[in-house]
Amino acid sequence: MKKSFLVCCLVLITAAGLQAQEKENKPAGYKKSFTVKFVPAGLAVGKITFGAEYNFKRKQSITLLLGVPFDKSHNINYENKQSDITSNARSAMLGYRYYLGKKGRSGFYAEPYLKYLNLKASGFVDGDLNGRAARFDTHISYEGYGGGIQLGFQFYIAKLVSIDMFLLGPEANAAKFSSVATDIYDNIPWSLADGQQAASDLHDKVKDIPYLGDKIEISVNTSSKTVFTKYSGFLPGLRAGLSVGVRF
Repeated sequence: MKKSFLVCCLVLITAAGLQAQEKENKPAGYKKSFTVKFVPAGLAVGKITFGAEYNFKRKQSITLLLGVPFDKSHNINYENKQSDITSNARSAMLGYRYYLGKKGRSGFYAEPYLKYLNLKASGFVDGDLNGRAARFDTHISYEGYGGGIQLGFQFYIAKLVSIDMFLLGPEANAAKFSSVATDIYDNIPWSLADGQQAASDLHDKVKDIPYLGDKIEISVNTSSKTVFTKYSGFLPGLRAGLSVGVRF
């Protein structure tokens, strides 16, 4: 009887020991996290950009950024004269992020993403036209859909505050761009020479824009004293910057 009892105790102790060892060797379940983020660069064009990262697996996250428009004033120089224009933008970006190192939600990562951007600007731009003053009522519009892959690095301060650096993000977009600028300085109609000069001045301003410079269409309506620009098609891009966030 004692022998049987000792055997039973030995079996129970061994089983308990094996169970404890198995529990100790088994990795703890990964705790999902949610980080709310703010991207300050959007303020420069007239949008407040905020969003979140949902870290659902140790090395995998879903990210979402939304840009809410507000009016941002800019001072520009045209024909050696200072003018003010106002811009605002709205945007959305959805990404899937995979961390390349051993740690979860921090370190280097690769992130394929889709994005949308709509930007508008308007204002009165002062200049000269064939030796006389001109004042252009100007309206600019841009809309683009695209995607790319972001390479970046994220780290946490005190496991709470995130610093997310967008190091290199090549992207491709289907874009539409247009502008309308109407001379409202006086009621004197434009001559053919005025229209040609207005188109030439604008061409000199846009020709140095990377990729788009020689692709933007420029046209003039002398009757309405208006210069038009237009582009529709492929537009490459590069995304860089940073965000600051708080993890919950």
